[in-house]
Amino acid sequence: MTSSVFAHLDHVLGSRDPAVDQRRARRDLVDMVSHATARGRSQSIRIINISSLGLMCRTDGDLLKGERVSVWLPIVKDYEAEIRWVEGNRVGMEFYTAIEPRIYDAMLSLIPPRRTEW
Repeated sequence: MTSSVFAHLDHVLGSRDPAVDQRRARRDLVDMVSHATARGRSQSIRIINISSLGLMCRTDGDLLKGERVSVWLPIVKDYEAEIRWVEGNRVGMEFYTAIEPRIYDAMLSLIPPRRTEW
């Protein structure tokens, strides 16, 4: 009986960031400097990707998993979100309310697109 190194990689695939497998909306790659407010303090963020349901950003701030934040976005201004995960300086946020498609498209037209992936 022969065995392949690649025959049983389910454990490797299962170990990846679960947020990737659970996305409910397409993410748009962007490059936008903004800010998030948590615990009464504003922190600089760089938005890397976004959808109508949430975003991923980089920050040197101290955002914590599970906390409620307000993130500034064009058109919708201060939009409420929950920190869903934190990994190093990367942070994933889920909006409390999805951004309506018409408003999302208008907002996205004002955000610079990312030229390359991270």
